[in-house]
Amino acid sequence: MNGYDFDDTIFRGNSMRSFSLFCLVRLPYLVLYLPVILTALLLRGLRILNKNVYLLLLEGFVVFVPHVQRYVNKFWDRNMRRIKGWYLAAKRDDDVVVSATPYFVVGEACRRLGVRCVATDFSPKGKLTGKHCHGKYKVKYFTEQTGETSLAAYYSDSHSDAPMWRFAEKGYLVKGDRIIPVYEHGVKI
Repeated sequence: MNGYDFDDTIFRGNSMRSFSLFCLVRLPYLVLYLPVILTALLLRGLRILNKNVYLLLLEGFVVFVPHVQRYVNKFWDRNMRRIKGWYLAAKRDDDVVVSATPYFVVGEACRRLGVRCVATDFSPKGKLTGKHCHGKYKVKYFTEQTGETSLAAYYSDSHSDAPMWRFAEKGYLVKGDRIIPVYEHGVKI
């Protein structure tokens, strides 16, 4: 079984940011949420907010999106083409995506790809269960939700996924379409 981060790894860009812009264009009143986002950015920059609260505030606009699943479906109708070709060529049925992006967004893309998804349990009602699926929590949520105790390889664009790289037999850094080995059997190479 191979594992993959989603944003900027197998998907070109940040899916949650793209989804928020997609919603803003269709629901212009969401511009009223911008002060919350700007305040969150400022407080995170000043190191007043931890990452969990910061992401919760950025994602909080969804409580103002009616019939959010309809918007998610329309978003993926237009954006599945942004899945990288190298991934589509390598995709296996037992792949699992492990992502900090909320499940209600990335889960639909994974369903369309036919792969499992472990992601942040953040509901469109604005409720977060636990912590964001980020850093060391990716390993925790992966093992809890899949029951697996090993992973053949993990691919990510971010060094914040070093816990997953160490957990997998092999870890790969993805830069655009380049794949660079960075970990083997839990040791940095």
